[in-house]
Amino acid sequence: MAMPARLVRSTAHLAGRGRCRTLAVAQRVAPCPNHEAGKALARRAFATAARTAVRGQATAAAQRSTPSQSPLMRYNDLVAQGEINRDPRQETVIKRLDEMAKTLVNHVPKNATVRTIAPPASEKPSSAGGIFGGFFSGGGADRAAKKPEPPKKPEIIMTPNGPRGLYVWGGCGTGKTFLMDLFYDSLNVKKKKRIHFHEWMIDVHERLHRLQKKNASVQDKANTVWTAEAALAQQKQLKAGASMQQSESADDLVAQVAHEMLSEAWLLCFDEFQVTHISDAIIMKRLFSHLWERGGIVIATSNRPPEDLYLNGLNRPLFLPFIPMIKQFCDVHDIASDVDYRLITTGEEEDRRVYIHPNGPEQSKLIERKFYRLCHGEVLTGAQVETQGRRIVVPKTAVNSNVAWFRFKDLCDKPLGAADYLAVASAFHTIFVADIPKLTLQERDQVRRFITMVDAFYEKHTKLVCTADEDPIRLFYVTEEDKKTSVADEIFAWDRTVSRLIEMQSTKYLSMVSRQMDGDQFLGMFSLTSLTTDDLDDLWRRYDRDDNGTIDTDELRIMLEDVLEKYQGHRNVTDEVLALVMDEIDLDKNGVVDYEEFEKCMKDFTSIKKVMSL
Repeated sequence: MAMPARLVRSTAHLAGRGRCRTLAVAQRVAPCPNHEAGKALARRAFATAARTAVRGQATAAAQRSTPSQSPLMRYNDLVAQGEINRDPRQETVIKRLDEMAKTLVNHVPKNATVRTIAPPASEKPSSAGGIFGGFFSGGGADRAAKKPEPPKKPEIIMTPNGPRGLYVWGGCGTGKTFLMDLFYDSLNVKKKKRIHFHEWMIDVHERLHRLQKKNASVQDKANTVWTAEAALAQQKQLKAGASMQQSESADDLVAQVAHEMLSEAWLLCFDEFQVTHISDAIIMKRLFSHLWERGGIVIATSNRPPEDLYLNGLNRPLFLPFIPMIKQFCDVHDIASDVDYRLITTGEEEDRRVYIHPNGPEQSKLIERKFYRLCHGEVLTGAQVETQGRRIVVPKTAVNSNVAWFRFKDLCDKPLGAADYLAVASAFHTIFVADIPKLTLQERDQVRRFITMVDAFYEKHTKLVCTADEDPIRLFYVTEEDKKTSVADEIFAWDRTVSRLIEMQSTKYLSMVSRQMDGDQFLGMFSLTSLTTDDLDDLWRRYDRDDNGTIDTDELRIMLEDVLEKYQGHRNVTDEVLALVMDEIDLDKNGVVDYEEFEKCMKDFTSIKKVMSL
């Protein structure tokens, strides 16, 4: 797996207290597994989620289903429960995945059949009239000028000896990931992995880097005088494989990485399969050749058909041989839907906005109030996120919770990549980004970084609070002429970014972000003795975990565990304390707590503290 990012908070100024404070390294909580569209409803109707077919709802429903259910059964259950709408195009995909799931249950990976076809023999040059031909025809000069053609490499053809994978492509929000998650969660296979393709490639490069360093250290050690006997033995070992390392060292490292990854998982489910960097493009064929040759199976979702991957990329001819390999080892299916379910949303209260536009003085004050409210006025400056030997400066962070503040230029005017944004998202559960400007193709580098940043935050299920000059749809301005004539990937990728920015504002997305935080991280954002209306809404989102409009005994226990973790450092809630607190909060004594009861009691939190003896 990728190396974890570290949040370094050292000798940072503690704003509001006029002194310095040193904090320990902080780690990000586990990411939320849920995505769904539908903007937040009125405060007392958090239980009503938008019933749209998106990945978050599917994941949550899949987790509630019994493990023995097949992908198709789970899909039909969601339709019957009214949580999603039936979509014939999705049904086609889920039926294919259902058949594949049946095949893979008892599947044992087998090596692919490899055939080597020798190139046709090159013709020998004619004698051109024998010994005198050269004198009279001038052929001698021609032969001297013409260099012999390099020998052609043999063609290697692989054929899978097991089920082929599936490559599903189509527009944003059409349910591709939703369906893959149903398949993955229902499949009883131990060696499987579901991962965003960006993250997986970062892991590949980190493994290659580790192996390169290991080989270099062995070579350096053999070239030093440590003991004559050991050095001689080491140098003989290196010389024995010198020719192979010189000619195929890079491919050998790729083979080692592929072997490592296959030992961990032979079924790979990739979300958002895309190739944007030359460093990825040049190793794709070699990497996947080894994976598929050893029996690996790939399920992938993408916004593009295989032939459009790495379109207009640098040195694309080096990547092109990979495309027929995808088609050889995966069935390619176009989901062919024009509906983006994440855009089917309902209204949201103005004061609950996390995407604030248009930007101006009042909006700047609003986002600052939101940030300092979560930080309780205690803000650190000078923190850094460390990843892959680099350090990313974080202008402001909260003292008591992993909340960070950036401006757009801090993240998108600098040469940062996917690994950097994933590191930032791993260090903070909530990230504020101020002053996102209206973008055009003139700011192509910033657009590309912003797209990558949103992808990383979305994949890590980070809460994004931002101010922007325009709404997501109008934030990136492209003329109709540019849309028709430009080959820029940014234009193609922006639809996905718009869809994600809208989904990241939804009730379900924000609820699941809060539910996945550690208790001390979550409650660290609130002053429980002086809760605002916004605070109460956030608390309700976390603890009404089944979104039915009430908090039952089990949900109340989770809240009390969080409170004990904050105040006493443990989560051991006794049944006696639970019963006493329920009796205190449940005013109508019906066994559950509704929002009005919750609001009334939480505004006087001292009574709960007294019952809990805090």
